[in-house]
Amino acid sequence: MNNLIREATSNDLHAVWNLWKEIQKQEVFFAYQANYPRQQIEDSWINLNNHIYVYDFKGQVQGAYLMKPNQPGHGKHIVNAAYLVDNKVRGKGIGRILCKHSLEVATKLGYRGMQFNLVVSTNVGAISIWKSFGFKIIGTIPGGFHHVEKGYIDAYIFFKDLTLTT
Repeated sequence: MNNLIREATSNDLHAVWNLWKEIQKQEVFFAYQANYPRQQIEDSWINLNNHIYVYDFKGQVQGAYLMKPNQPGHGKHIVNAAYLVDNKVRGKGIGRILCKHSLEVATKLGYRGMQFNLVVSTNVGAISIWKSFGFKIIGTIPGGFHHVEKGYIDAYIFFKDLTLTT
């Protein structure tokens, strides 16, 4: 297979934005509403000050992950991440490949833990992946996500200690 995960360049940012926008429009995975302005997403997530890697299959970006410190200052040793997989190739293991790679990169960068602040309880695919890599649910936010079809549903906070060897 001619696939590869590589660090994103400025030439990839539009493709990453398109992945983000498609997921955002579904209103079932990300807390950002469909009309959330691109500039705000770029200011917080899709910029080269963050760690962005793309899953490139034969020259086409089919997935990506973005990592940044979960908090500033005394909380910057914990990394937060977002994962994006093109709708056309969901269910083919790309999310699992991205997660594995992100854990390796985060560890090499010296992060002590990885935290996901809001995982929608109906996102069973992602939950299965996170748990298979040793992430634990450390909190439940009752009604923490407004699902476009199901209304208010729970959201989870996931954490993995990156200082533990497996």
